[in-house]
Amino acid sequence: MTARTETLRWIGAFMACAALGCEEIPQGSAADPGVGGGGAGAGASGGDGGALDPFGAAAAVDIEVPQAGRARVDLDSASVTEDSGSWDLAFEGQDVLTNGGVSGDGEGAAFGPFEREAFLGDEVPEHPFLIEDKPGGAFLDWYAYDSASHVLYSRYHVQGVKRGDSLFKVQILGYYGEVEGAPAGALYSVRFAQVSKTGPAETVTLSAVDATAGGVSGGDSDPSACLVLATANVLALTPAQAAQSKEWDLCFRRAGVSVNGGTGGPAGVLAVDLDRAATAGETLGEVEKRTADSELARFESVTFAALSDEALPWRGDRVVSAFSDAWTVPGSSPLAPAPFTWLVAGADGVTPFFVAFESFSGATDDHPGTVRLRVKHIGGAP
Repeated sequence: MTARTETLRWIGAFMACAALGCEEIPQGSAADPGVGGGGAGAGASGGDGGALDPFGAAAAVDIEVPQAGRARVDLDSASVTEDSGSWDLAFEGQDVLTNGGVSGDGEGAAFGPFEREAFLGDEVPEHPFLIEDKPGGAFLDWYAYDSASHVLYSRYHVQGVKRGDSLFKVQILGYYGEVEGAPAGALYSVRFAQVSKTGPAETVTLSAVDATAGGVSGGDSDPSACLVLATANVLALTPAQAAQSKEWDLCFRRAGVSVNGGTGGPAGVLAVDLDRAATAGETLGEVEKRTADSELARFESVTFAALSDEALPWRGDRVVSAFSDAWTVPGSSPLAPAPFTWLVAGADGVTPFFVAFESFSGATDDHPGTVRLRVKHIGGAP
């Protein structure tokens, strides 16, 4: 389904290339053995009967994550750096950030997670897009991703949205539409309704909500769709315009959905994923079978009482990255690193790395302590 015809510059595109027709970053040449130190199979003999060690001789760096502020890492030298202008990854509390998007002045981005064994590779793996750091929150996990076909499937979770005393329920129905008869990504379908003590208002369903933001060549000057839930109006706003506007409630920009509150915007809008507890246990196969019709009952079952539950963790957006909510094991006590590999584009937007989190030392339930990070430079730079 994907088209891979030429090198795409290392900037997060937030699009499923299978449906949109954009190029993927191609697989690269063999990794430079002088940087990062670990080719495939290096040091492969493990202590469990010869099993492959995914890290081999790859560089390791220990990052003492501060209780406040950031610890920054230069991936090329695999070292902690005090230089606030020259870094690739940063650690801040439970967050891992890239030097790009809203987190830094660079062009860094990342994608993952891949299986831990991906670290053995020496080429850029297939992936549909790279993710720049951006505002995100209740809608962060709205989709499940099929890494084989590079397709995004809505989980059909119902999100609650609160603006002042007004409550709404929102359900994303799909990510794909058509342009001149051809399938295209970032054209959302969504349904929503305002909910009050007297019951829900009429459900509104919108299709072709344009979140393409200029497509694969688009930038921050290209607008995307921002939705006003009370009126069902759709505004076309650039990120800079959205950051100054209190009018909208939700902004759709490629694969990301932002809330106009917290880091997402100035309006104080809050949101919550009402089905958040199910996310960790949902399989791709289960999600693929869901449809707008099969999940209508889920949407209709959300009442004013459900949205008024005092236990709901309402919040605005925060800064999220490709690592958010995935680099630690859900529910671990103390925090434990998830056994995965990530693809990272360095701050220059060009240099590719594999990174993985080997261990935490001194972790608590809400802080990773000292993180042992494994780093390997890989091929594929254009």
